Amino acid sequence: MQREDLKQEYDIVIVGGGMVGTTLACALAAWGPTSALSVLIVDAQMPAHKSNKAGSNEREKASFDSRSTALSSSSKLILERFGLWPQLSAGVCPIKQIHVSDQGRFGATKLDSADFGVPALGYVVENAAFGAALNSTLAQLAHCAMLAPARVISATPSATGMDIELDSGQVDASCEPSRMAAKLLVIAEGGGSSLCDQLGITRSNEDYGQHALIANVGLSQSHKGVAFERFTNSGPLAMLPLLPVEGEPRASLVWTLGADDSEYYAALDDAELLARLQEKFGGRLGRLKRIGSRALYPLSLRVAQEQIRPGLVLLGNVAHTLHPVAGQGMNLSLRDIEALVEALSDIQDEGLGSMATLQRYLAAREADQSLMISV
Repeated sequence: MQREDLKQEYDIVIVGGGMVGTTLACALAAWGPTSALSVLIVDAQMPAHKSNKAGSNEREKASFDSRSTALSSSSKLILERFGLWPQLSAGVCPIKQIHVSDQGRFGATKLDSADFGVPALGYVVENAAFGAALNSTLAQLAHCAMLAPARVISATPSATGMDIELDSGQVDASCEPSRMAAKLLVIAEGGGSSLCDQLGITRSNEDYGQHALIANVGLSQSHKGVAFERFTNSGPLAMLPLLPVEGEPRASLVWTLGADDSEYYAALDDAELLARLQEKFGGRLGRLKRIGSRALYPLSLRVAQEQIRPGLVLLGNVAHTLHPVAGQGMNLSLRDIEALVEALSDIQDEGLGSMATLQRYLAAREADQSLMISV
């Protein structure tokens, strides 16, 4: 979308074009009562499918290092409800079994989807496939557009919602800021939101004193759809099943480590890290052949002290950032999205951004959010 195509007013402006913000836009378009709402997504980065020189909207070619998200069966139902699941199938690996063990102890706890009469206990979705499916859907929506790269530099409450000032100087430094109005502003730009800071929205921050080491691991044998969680003396270690790349089985490693251990393991070369990982994990997946690019994330629990204001709602990590081992961050956000779409479907005479509408949304979500935050 070009600057000159911007309208003076939108029903909803979403700040953040990641998985949460774009899923919300697609869900609004798919749901009858909200399908005609005008929606603008503003993101600071160019979407991957547009920045790619090939210019293709197709799913990015799978790479060994593709990052992934674990989705619950209830999240699958939500995505099906909004017509998004079928497009994800190319990048989904079902979790058929869950295997939980403790290093140094005999025995293990095993859960099998067959015992519960369900096709899978969960699904691991590659983020590249997720993002490509969302962007492909977004491109076909009549009432929804994305402006990127651009950012919202100010938001001021008004009688009808929020007055918004955009800076898209990343495209043309000579451009003056654009101004527009929104009946509802949704902030979904992740945990480090400068817009929340500008609005004076504070967030509690509990530092776990831990880091998550994340990487993909090449395997010598198939994982057969089994997700492993192993409690080691260095911290809990999860290996989630991924689709193979060029015939090579893969798993996604999420290893929670204390400060000292995280520095130690991060400094190891690939061969040394694989050896230590094999020692901790054992031979359940055969030989661990290779490890891809690593990421090390500091872990903390961050919760916004307010999620709604007149004309404003927070979604995703900016509202609540959870521990990744629980694997519930995106799942919780999808349930929030579903509830927000339902609340916006029944605004009566109150208005999209009215506190009555947004309080109904928050009341429907508080118990679930509190439970997940306390896990």
